Amino acid sequence: MNATDVVNLFHRHQIENNCMACYAKIYTIIFGALWGAIISAGIIGNIFIIFVILMDKKLMSSSVNQFLLNLAIADLGNLFFCTPDVLMILIDRAWILPDFSCNFVRFLQEYFLYASVLLQMAIGVERFLAICSPMRMQRFSTKTTVLVLGGVWCVAACFASPYFLFQGILIHRNFKYCAWKKLHNPWKDYFKNFEVVVLYAFPLILLTTLYSIMCRVLWGNRGEQNIANQNQQEAILKLRRSVVKMLIISMLLYFLCYTPIQILHLLKYAAPIWLRLLLNGLSFTSSASNPIVYIICCRHFRLRLRDLLASISNCCFWMFPNIGRTEYECVDEAMTTKLSRSPYVSFRSSRRQTSRHNLSTLL
Repeated sequence: MNATDVVNLFHRHQIENNCMACYAKIYTIIFGALWGAIISAGIIGNIFIIFVILMDKKLMSSSVNQFLLNLAIADLGNLFFCTPDVLMILIDRAWILPDFSCNFVRFLQEYFLYASVLLQMAIGVERFLAICSPMRMQRFSTKTTVLVLGGVWCVAACFASPYFLFQGILIHRNFKYCAWKKLHNPWKDYFKNFEVVVLYAFPLILLTTLYSIMCRVLWGNRGEQNIANQNQQEAILKLRRSVVKMLIISMLLYFLCYTPIQILHLLKYAAPIWLRLLLNGLSFTSSASNPIVYIICCRHFRLRLRDLLASISNCCFWMFPNIGRTEYECVDEAMTTKLSRSPYVSFRSSRRQTSRHNLSTLL
């Protein structure tokens, strides 16, 4: 069960009841505000992550950051191509896009969703090899990273291809909706069960196992047995722990967001439409929450966000100079000079510059 299935159920329920306004206005208001906030925050956040990584050569030199870049692209694509379905539900209409776009949109929705979970698996494997077998491999080489990323996107395209081949426009009582057209039971059930295994069960088992082993290595006694240079290794160990924490939180959010809707599919529970719509919004949260996790857990993203907010603030003050003017700006010039020479002021400034200069990238 995913966004496509929920939308199809919604449209089918409308068509069977031969009405286009079967639900109260409060549904539109609540789900419109919920989905609008989630999708807007997710699109802005993932664009910010993409921009930060692309603009920093040090970040691009790390294989983890290249995976995070592609994960942000996948999450952005998932949110963007799910937006048309959200709008059709909110305006209470069936398929309003051109007929030829049906299978393209469905394919891209599943394509980016598959790519997202496959990239999380690739990140888990890369971290496992770097942390648990450091003598053989510290990190993926550039060539290996490119090959893995290319493989992820190709595999995602293969898994999502049935949506391109078998989805199409169905007409019922003069209403059009985009659904399975050429794939019928039991093959459709076989494919959906296979999708649950690939999209949910196997990644859950694999990532849980890998991160459990990594936690035992990083926080157990074995994490300190390979220390050659005490200070350097402690800094590396601390950074690796913070990265693994960030990845574990991202993984947990993904599975927490998708678990309820997968349970409904496996139990074939005929939940009310409002509950299915709510769980569908919860699944969007997975793609929207990753940038927030990165900003909270990674100091580099926090500093770049602070710089961005400062630039926006300066731009606003430049456009509207009277906004920031207060009585406290009229201070004695001699006092300002005296304060600027204070060792505490210069210490803070020097410390901030040194901190940004020595900022480390993700390992």
